Amino acid sequence: LTRWDGSRRHQAQLKNFTSDMIGRFARSSITATRESAGTKRLVRYEASIVVPREIEAEIAVLKGIVAAFVMASGRRQPTYVRQRELLTQLLETLWETGESELEPAFQADFRAATSDAAAQRVIVDQVASLTDQSAISWHRRLCEIPLV
Repeated sequence: LTRWDGSRRHQAQLKNFTSDMIGRFARSSITATRESAGTKRLVRYEASIVVPREIEAEIAVLKGIVAAFVMASGRRQPTYVRQRELLTQLLETLWETGESELEPAFQADFRAATSDAAAQRVIVDQVASLTDQSAISWHRRLCEIPLV
């Protein structure tokens, strides 16, 4: 894209560009991680993800562009504040309820956690796995007090 008019065509081009970049970043990291691990198992707590330095640099540049042109938009700030509040409330509520409200895979991870920090990480991972709409739905179900 050399210009942006907000049209469906430009939105589709941006979405395709974004998908291509994420795919390239992921493939590079998968390759680097496998090369670094050698014969070690690539499982939780037994391996670390390796992100090549040039990929980290590209991601940093893209994050800077997004921060400058999207996130810093004054009219969007109230939305970001509300989203942050919603996610914070959801995280706190899930921590208070323990594993009972987590999806089965995350329940197993929660039970296997050997420290509060590890258990909190499981809850963060659970929330991070939710779509925007799912997070709103979970918040509504778990955090909002019914009027009746």
